[in-house]
Amino acid sequence: MPRPLAVAVTLATLALPSAAQAASLTTKPAKPCYRSGEKVHFLGSGFTPSGSVNLTRDGTFIEPIPTDATGAFDARLGLNLDQGVQQRTYTATDVSNPAVTASAPVTVSAVGVALYPRTGSVSRRFRIRARGFTTGSTLWAHIVHEGSKRHVKIGALRGACHNLRARRRLLSPRARFGRHRIQFDTFRRYRRDRAVKVAYTIRVVRGDQ
Repeated sequence: MPRPLAVAVTLATLALPSAAQAASLTTKPAKPCYRSGEKVHFLGSGFTPSGSVNLTRDGTFIEPIPTDATGAFDARLGLNLDQGVQQRTYTATDVSNPAVTASAPVTVSAVGVALYPRTGSVSRRFRIRARGFTTGSTLWAHIVHEGSKRHVKIGALRGACHNLRARRRLLSPRARFGRHRIQFDTFRRYRRDRAVKVAYTIRVVRGDQ
């Protein structure tokens, strides 16, 4: 009689998954690269029900997150980065049982456009480097001067973080004197209030041509 009982206990123990294996941490929406300023949901499950987890980024504590009756949570965080691209690891650790952890790798890119050369003829061809424009697949430049608008297609954005390298002429040799606003974004039509954009001002004076 004792032997069947021992076998039954062993089988039951083997069938139970470990708490560490059950814990998970994912992002929503799931993307290979997030631009700076995006709000992302970090979804966790498999933690202590009605407890809490400590959320960290690359080992730095962010905040405690409460879990619901099923041991799950939904934490919405803003991803910010001033420049460049950064690989991050977000980790949730169960407060009641620190052995229960789960991590999610995240790539964040700043939104930026670099123009070279800084000086020269008004009609010079610029070397353009852009990154982080995850709002679309094509980069546009909108040149605005005293109510007139011109739209220049810069090129296709490539890679997980929607990067681009190109050479384009933005102003013509006959560009009018004064300030020209050049706004880069991923829309064919110009709107000054686009949420994701980079803008430059180029001043044309006598002698630039």
